[in-house]
Amino acid sequence: MANNYYEGTGVLVLDRVTPVIKALFGAFALDESYPGDGHAYIAKIAESNDPQWSDVLDGLEDLAAQLGIPMPDDEELSIPPLLELMASYFGADENEELGNLIEHHQFEDNADLDTLLLIASCFDDGHRLTAIQFEGCWYCSKPRLFEFGGDGCYLSREVQVFRTSSQALQLGDQLRKTILAADIEEASALIALEAANLLAGISDEQFRLNVRHRVAERLAQMPTISAA
Repeated sequence: MANNYYEGTGVLVLDRVTPVIKALFGAFALDESYPGDGHAYIAKIAESNDPQWSDVLDGLEDLAAQLGIPMPDDEELSIPPLLELMASYFGADENEELGNLIEHHQFEDNADLDTLLLIASCFDDGHRLTAIQFEGCWYCSKPRLFEFGGDGCYLSREVQVFRTSSQALQLGDQLRKTILAADIEEASALIALEAANLLAGISDEQFRLNVRHRVAERLAQMPTISAA
């Protein structure tokens, strides 16, 4: 029998660790003293800490108590109504993105960093969290094919970039097939899709459109590169 694992480490880029940051990221083995200089360590380690939304709920309940936010007398309190209470406290109850999140997110199983970033940005108690950088890897207790890999993400309110090692394998295989088939249309579609995925990470729509236009211009102006 083989066991599969996922582990990763990263940093929060922020001014300081505050009660809001501790509530949201405490389950990620948060260390505000390392590596320092505006960065705080976070981690997800197999068989050690596996941050769940239930952990975030516990952290938010403790935070609400610290802030003196009146809590409903409900033993089954869930994250959505708690976020609504805290949104009112932090003056974020009119934030459409947060409202949409509260309405549609399931808040089940693993806590995802991009959602936590949004919540933290709405509940800023002086932390000024600007970005999250995280690298992870998955592996197997037996050396099975394609059970090992890695991923990395850069998350901010302005841009989000996420890539996995398996994407490189898939893209390389697809691109090779188009070259062997001399299928220029499909090859160009693959490359265009890669660029589109990267552009999609830019949150500002107008800036994204301007960048897309300028990238097209630059590609048209680039000299032909000969293979070595």
